[in-house]
Amino acid sequence: MRNSLGLMGAGLVAASLALSGCATTGSVKRAQARADAAYASAENGNGAASRAQGTADNALAASGRAQGSADAANIAAQNAGASANSANSLAAAASADARAAQAQVAVLKARLRKLEAKSKTRHHSKSAAKKKTVAKEAQVTQAQFHH
Repeated sequence: MRNSLGLMGAGLVAASLALSGCATTGSVKRAQARADAAYASAENGNGAASRAQGTADNALAASGRAQGSADAANIAAQNAGASANSANSLAAAASADARAAQAQVAVLKARLRKLEAKSKTRHHSKSAAKKKTVAKEAQVTQAQFHH
Protein backbone atom coordinates (compact mmCIF):
# COMPACT_ATOMS: atom_id res chain seq x y z
CA MET A 1 0.00 0.00 0.00
CA ARG A 2 2.82 2.31 0.92
CA ASN A 3 4.60 1.77 -2.41
CA SER A 4 1.49 2.43 -4.42
CA LEU A 5 0.88 5.64 -2.48
CA GLY A 6 4.50 6.66 -3.02
CA LEU A 7 4.13 6.06 -6.74
CA MET A 8 0.90 8.00 -6.68
CA GLY A 9 2.67 10.89 -4.97
CA ALA A 10 5.47 10.79 -7.53
CA GLY A 11 2.87 10.67 -10.28
CA LEU A 12 1.19 13.75 -8.84
CA VAL A 13 4.48 15.59 -8.76
CA ALA A 14 5.24 14.60 -12.34
CA ALA A 15 1.77 15.61 -13.47
CA SER A 16 2.02 18.98 -11.78
CA LEU A 17 5.44 19.55 -13.38
CA ALA A 18 4.11 18.63 -16.79
CA LEU A 19 1.20 21.02 -16.40
CA SER A 20 3.29 23.90 -15.22
CA GLY A 21 5.86 23.50 -17.90
CA CYS A 22 8.79 24.23 -15.65
CA ALA A 23 9.01 23.40 -12.04
CA THR A 24 10.33 25.62 -9.37
CA THR A 25 11.67 24.39 -6.12
CA GLY A 26 8.65 25.82 -4.32
CA SER A 27 6.15 24.02 -6.56
CA VAL A 28 8.01 20.73 -6.12
CA LYS A 29 7.98 21.19 -2.34
CA ARG A 30 4.28 22.00 -2.38
CA ALA A 31 3.58 18.95 -4.53
CA GLN A 32 5.65 16.78 -2.19
CA ALA A 33 3.81 18.19 0.82
CA ARG A 34 0.47 17.38 -0.84
CA ALA A 35 1.68 13.89 -1.68
CA ASP A 36 2.82 13.39 1.93
CA ALA A 37 -0.56 14.64 3.20
CA ALA A 38 -2.36 12.26 0.83
CA TYR A 39 -0.14 9.41 2.02
CA ALA A 40 -0.84 10.25 5.69
CA SER A 41 -4.55 10.42 4.93
CA ALA A 42 -4.34 7.03 3.22
CA GLU A 43 -2.49 5.61 6.22
CA ASN A 44 -5.22 6.97 8.53
CA GLY A 45 -7.84 5.39 6.27
CA ASN A 46 -5.96 2.12 6.34
CA GLY A 47 -5.87 2.21 10.16
CA ALA A 48 -9.57 3.03 10.30
CA ALA A 49 -10.28 0.15 7.91
CA SER A 50 -8.27 -2.21 10.13
CA ARG A 51 -10.18 -1.06 13.20
CA ALA A 52 -13.47 -1.47 11.32
CA GLN A 53 -12.44 -4.99 10.31
CA GLY A 54 -11.66 -5.80 13.97
CA THR A 55 -15.04 -4.44 15.00
CA ALA A 56 -16.73 -6.50 12.28
CA ASP A 57 -14.87 -9.61 13.46
CA ASN A 58 -15.98 -8.95 17.04
CA ALA A 59 -19.56 -8.45 15.86
CA LEU A 60 -19.42 -11.72 13.93
CA ALA A 61 -18.16 -13.56 17.03
CA ALA A 62 -20.92 -11.97 19.15
CA SER A 63 -23.45 -12.98 16.52
CA GLY A 64 -22.21 -16.56 16.69
CA ARG A 65 -22.57 -16.57 20.50
CA ALA A 66 -26.05 -15.07 20.22
CA GLN A 67 -27.02 -17.75 17.70
CA GLY A 68 -25.74 -20.42 20.09
CA SER A 69 -27.82 -18.91 22.89
CA ALA A 70 -30.87 -18.76 20.63
CA ASP A 71 -30.38 -22.40 19.63
CA ALA A 72 -30.09 -23.42 23.29
CA ALA A 73 -33.23 -21.44 24.12
CA ASN A 74 -35.06 -23.13 21.24
CA ILE A 75 -34.03 -26.58 22.49
CA ALA A 76 -35.12 -25.64 26.02
CA ALA A 77 -38.48 -24.45 24.69
CA GLN A 78 -38.95 -27.70 22.76
CA ASN A 79 -38.11 -29.71 25.88
CA ALA A 80 -40.56 -27.63 27.90
CA GLY A 81 -43.24 -28.27 25.28
CA ALA A 82 -42.57 -32.01 25.44
CA SER A 83 -42.79 -31.89 29.24
CA ALA A 84 -46.06 -29.97 29.03
CA ASN A 85 -47.46 -32.56 26.61
CA SER A 86 -46.45 -35.35 28.97
CA ALA A 87 -48.07 -33.53 31.88
CA ASN A 88 -51.26 -33.09 29.85
CA SER A 89 -51.29 -36.80 29.03
CA LEU A 90 -50.81 -37.70 32.68
CA ALA A 91 -53.55 -35.29 33.71
CA ALA A 92 -55.93 -36.80 31.14
CA ALA A 93 -55.14 -40.31 32.40
CA ALA A 94 -55.68 -39.21 36.01
CA SER A 95 -58.98 -37.61 35.04
CA ALA A 96 -60.10 -40.81 33.30
CA ASP A 97 -59.11 -42.82 36.39
CA ALA A 98 -61.09 -40.42 38.58
CA ARG A 99 -64.17 -40.78 36.37
CA ALA A 100 -63.87 -44.57 36.47
CA ALA A 101 -63.54 -44.47 40.26
CA GLN A 102 -66.63 -42.25 40.53
CA ALA A 103 -68.60 -44.66 38.37
CA GLN A 104 -67.46 -47.57 40.53
CA VAL A 105 -68.45 -45.69 43.68
CA ALA A 106 -71.90 -45.04 42.21
CA VAL A 107 -72.33 -48.77 41.45
CA LEU A 108 -71.20 -49.72 44.94
CA LYS A 109 -73.56 -47.17 46.52
CA ALA A 110 -76.47 -48.62 44.54
CA ARG A 111 -75.56 -52.14 45.68
CA LEU A 112 -75.28 -50.94 49.27
CA ARG A 113 -78.75 -49.35 49.11
CA LYS A 114 -80.22 -52.58 47.70
CA LEU A 115 -78.56 -54.62 50.42
CA GLU A 116 -79.73 -52.21 53.10
CA ALA A 117 -83.27 -52.32 51.68
CA LYS A 118 -83.25 -56.14 51.67
CA SER A 119 -81.86 -56.17 55.18
CA LYS A 120 -84.64 -53.85 56.39
CA THR A 121 -87.37 -55.94 54.74
CA ARG A 122 -85.94 -59.13 56.23
CA HIS A 123 -85.60 -57.48 59.58
CA HIS A 124 -89.13 -56.12 59.43
CA SER A 125 -90.59 -59.39 58.22
CA LYS A 126 -88.81 -61.31 60.98
CA SER A 127 -89.99 -58.78 63.50
CA ALA A 128 -93.51 -59.01 62.16
CA ALA A 129 -93.35 -62.80 62.23
CA LYS A 130 -92.01 -62.73 65.78
CA LYS A 131 -94.76 -60.36 66.81
CA LYS A 132 -97.37 -62.65 65.31
CA THR A 133 -95.83 -65.64 67.04
CA VAL A 134 -95.68 -63.80 70.34
CA ALA A 135 -99.26 -62.64 69.90
CA LYS A 136 -100.46 -66.22 69.23
CA GLU A 137 -98.55 -67.50 72.22
CA ALA A 138 -100.11 -64.77 74.31
CA GLN A 139 -103.59 -65.74 73.11
CA VAL A 140 -102.90 -69.38 73.85
CA THR A 141 -101.59 -68.49 77.26
CA GLN A 142 -104.62 -66.33 77.97
CA ALA A 143 -106.96 -69.02 76.81
CA GLN A 144 -105.26 -71.53 79.07
CA PHE A 145 -105.30 -69.11 81.92
CA HIS A 146 -109.03 -68.48 81.57
CA HIS A 147 -109.89 -72.18 81.49
